[in-house]
Amino acid sequence: MTRITPVFQKTLIAASISAALTSTAFAQGSGQLEEVLITGSFIKSTGENEASPVEVLDSEYIANTGAITIGELTSRLAVSSGAENNPDSFTAGETQGTSNVNLRGLGLTSTLVLINGKRQTMAAAVANDGSVFVDTSTVPMAALQRVEILKEGATATYGSDAIAGVVNFILREDFEGFELSGGYQTTATDSQDTSDVNALAGFALGDSTNLLLSATFRQQDPLSSADRPYTTENAISTLGRSFIAVAPGEGVGDYAGSFGAFETIPDPNCVANGGAPGPGFTAAGGGRCGFLYGPRFNLVNEEEQTQLYGNLTHDFANDVAMTVELGWTHHEVLDNPQSPSYPNLAFPLIFPGQAGSPFNVPVLWYGRPLGSEAPSPNAPRDSETIRASIDFEGSFNSGWDWYTALTYSSNVRESIQPDTIKSRLEAGLRGEGGASGTETFSPFDPSANSPELIDYISTNTFTERTTEMLVGDVVISGELFEMAAGPVGFAFGAQWREEGYEVERNDIYTQQIDPDTGLAIPVDLIFLGGGLPVDESRSSYAAFAEAKIPLTDSIEVDLAARYEDLESGSSVDPKIAVRWQASDSIVLRASASSAFREPSLQQFYSQETNLEGLGDPLNPGGAVFVRVDSVGTLDLDPEESTNFNVGAIFTPTDDITFRVDYWRFDYQDVIVSESAQGKLNDDPNGDDILRLAGPGSQLQGVITNYVNAASVETDGIDVSFDWVIPTDNVGMFGLNVNVSHFLSYEIPCTGPNDRGCVDATGVQDVAGFFNYDNFARSIPETKINGVLDWTMGNHKLAVLGFYTSEYETTRAVSAAGTAAGFTQDIDSWLTVDLQYVYNFNLGNTDAALTLGSKNVFDEEAPRAWDGVNFSFDPKHHDPRGQLFYARVKFNF
Repeated sequence: MTRITPVFQKTLIAASISAALTSTAFAQGSGQLEEVLITGSFIKSTGENEASPVEVLDSEYIANTGAITIGELTSRLAVSSGAENNPDSFTAGETQGTSNVNLRGLGLTSTLVLINGKRQTMAAAVANDGSVFVDTSTVPMAALQRVEILKEGATATYGSDAIAGVVNFILREDFEGFELSGGYQTTATDSQDTSDVNALAGFALGDSTNLLLSATFRQQDPLSSADRPYTTENAISTLGRSFIAVAPGEGVGDYAGSFGAFETIPDPNCVANGGAPGPGFTAAGGGRCGFLYGPRFNLVNEEEQTQLYGNLTHDFANDVAMTVELGWTHHEVLDNPQSPSYPNLAFPLIFPGQAGSPFNVPVLWYGRPLGSEAPSPNAPRDSETIRASIDFEGSFNSGWDWYTALTYSSNVRESIQPDTIKSRLEAGLRGEGGASGTETFSPFDPSANSPELIDYISTNTFTERTTEMLVGDVVISGELFEMAAGPVGFAFGAQWREEGYEVERNDIYTQQIDPDTGLAIPVDLIFLGGGLPVDESRSSYAAFAEAKIPLTDSIEVDLAARYEDLESGSSVDPKIAVRWQASDSIVLRASASSAFREPSLQQFYSQETNLEGLGDPLNPGGAVFVRVDSVGTLDLDPEESTNFNVGAIFTPTDDITFRVDYWRFDYQDVIVSESAQGKLNDDPNGDDILRLAGPGSQLQGVITNYVNAASVETDGIDVSFDWVIPTDNVGMFGLNVNVSHFLSYEIPCTGPNDRGCVDATGVQDVAGFFNYDNFARSIPETKINGVLDWTMGNHKLAVLGFYTSEYETTRAVSAAGTAAGFTQDIDSWLTVDLQYVYNFNLGNTDAALTLGSKNVFDEEAPRAWDGVNFSFDPKHHDPRGQLFYARVKFNF
């Protein structure tokens, strides 16, 4: 069904009225500026004070940041909130080795990422909350020229996914020469090192052909959370090595003593074995032996990345130009240590005389086969991305321009995750384990289990996910006719997209369907849930048009509309943008548009299992890591939004520019994987809450579905300030400041546990909150970044500041947490970077030496009370502390 949203119609009327009220003469500059394509439009313009809000990260700013990766560069954007650019094993276990952008905090899926204005396939990795995204780490940093960020919905121009805006990575072309650079970065307090080597070569192959080639190799050492103890203060599982007696009885040996019915009996050597003592599981008392897993996990994994990129440009004799691009990225996460084993969620009953039991009554085993005494297995990730594109552009005799492109991209991602084979463990408990069928596995005494038996019950699950996209684009643009104030620019075109998604698993991790019930049969593992194979594809078609109309010398109106024909329906999305040159120094602008996003193939068809630390409201003795199954849904509706932006640009002098914009998004039918914690809080005994033996018993897992989660209404203010200060004697100064502030971020209430909610009606404002129990990510209200640089002769100095405001969590702080100094507040965070560059010559070679420090004052990441996860927020804060780096670059 074709739709045009009613909210957009109202906004369109408002913007049209504002256009009708304007009549001041347009101030024309005396210089002739080259017309180029600016992100957000297919009509060439000068890019001066565009009607839509576009932020540009140019090559100078990119160099000032000292960023080694795209993720490091974009993570500090004021307009991005809640991205995963240093994914951790707890809240982002499947996205390690990737990076992404989250404009306006509207979700990873809601930002359209382009490379040279063309689409890129979604990553095969899926975030814990079910989000899909373009992996920005596949963009070749060595060939990056600039980044253009359109900070409003852009479906009318680019189609599905451009809900929150567009990030367009522009790569270098027409470079001649050879550039070699390398860098080394290390933490101040230990040896987490990162090094990279980059080569860029450009060749003029005759008068009309240029070839550019770039190569990058980056190596990153790991940083264990044990090196930052404050990050894992709460990373303790209640399930280590404990037992619950089903009747009064006695134990012998190390377990000697008597106990009552349903009393919890811990490992008597808990501390010696590296366990974490705690209170018993039941009202009958006793003590338990938990598992301190936090120090085993990495804050930064050992990684290697290799990138190759090339483009060939050729101008034909008939004024036709061709560009061919080819890129390849191989990214490996080499270690990624995990817990020795997951807990046995079957919680088996062990009888006297079985499995070396020291008790004279049956006991329930509440623990894991391998605990603190065992080494950590690794869960490596391997990702390979290919991108190829060819495009042609030229002009008709009439003066109109044409452009056509064909782009293919794919991502293949392999993931290994360790687990324990359930049937083999059960055989070992019966004394029928091992290759001989005669070995006994003892959960009571880890020293009694042979290495061969441990290897026999252990396994690695393997998953290979593949995404691919083929896109064809055709655009025709030119001047439609002449008006009194100038020519009307016009562009129209079409796009075709073909997407594919495939998932394959090894046999033990692949579910089978019961022919009698039609339901999936659980896999033979004690913890992980496995999944079904997936092999799906779809096509979509679009037609679009855009006009740039100079109504008067001072007023310009941009109109755009796009029709998309999808397999699930169709969509029409319009846009209007108005620019008014109110005076020589003031530009006023307003824009309104609708946007949509089609559900991804992953959200339709996937069944993924993630591990999450959840607090069980029925068993408040402590949080526990359990499996959370995110299940695809075929009846999802497309997401829709209406967007509005109004702003002003003030340029009192040629050297000062001040911009302010008010923005608003009304985002409907947002697709999310339900919050496991929120679902557990609202109905602890619900149908999708998996428990061992009925209501109130031990939590085993939670099933979450992809759903259209009602709506998000958010608004805020962006402010930017640029000041270039030329001087005669002390060089040139430059100052740039960007601020993004949420005024509100309202989502529906789901129950009385939500902040400010009496029941499941109404809305809650989650701006300024950590949001552990709903689909929104953590949303600090304000982010600011600023750069002050100075250039004189061969010297350049830059000071950079990055600020994230305080926010809070509604997760209740335990007595132990309070004693350790935790509160529900997450402090504001300000870090300062410093960089010095010296440019010099070595014979005929230009060279540059860069020395710098990030987080100069060694600010720790603010502490966050987040249950059994890391005790900081990886989506906004960096636990590495102060970093030192050095870079050198040679241009031959």
